[in-house]
Amino acid sequence: MWLYPADYVINEPDHEVHNRDANELISEIEGDILYMDPPYNHRQYGANYHMLNTIALYDEFEPSGKTGLRNYERSRWCIKSQVSNVFDDLVGKARFKYLFLSYNNEGLMSLEEVRRIMEKYGRYELIEQPYQRFKADKSENRNHKATSTMEYLHVLEKV
Repeated sequence: MWLYPADYVINEPDHEVHNRDANELISEIEGDILYMDPPYNHRQYGANYHMLNTIALYDEFEPSGKTGLRNYERSRWCIKSQVSNVFDDLVGKARFKYLFLSYNNEGLMSLEEVRRIMEKYGRYELIEQPYQRFKADKSENRNHKATSTMEYLHVLEKV
């Protein structure tokens, strides 16, 4: 694999980039719109996107295991017993007028759970969109036999 530097336009941008735990960062930022697209299930992003993390970090590391994974911190968003508390904490601390959460019906949090949490903090709406389910695993033994999934856009206007 060859990595070449990107060509950048040097300008005076008005944006910030953060690489931190969202639940820690949320107390330090504010704005009009917060868009959230957290992990839906138990799969850890650190394991799935380790090559992208390596490219982004551009550092030296000691690969581990057969697949050469980096060490990574397990996300509480991927743990069924913790995800609701982590989500409630983030929404409660968010100093944004509008919050949008992209999630689907196969997520660790149920539709009712997300609604209950968001309604505590303001005016809540739900937009639903059916999609053909992504099927990386074509075997008969896969966990989800459904051919479609429901994508939800949860909308909260904080009051």
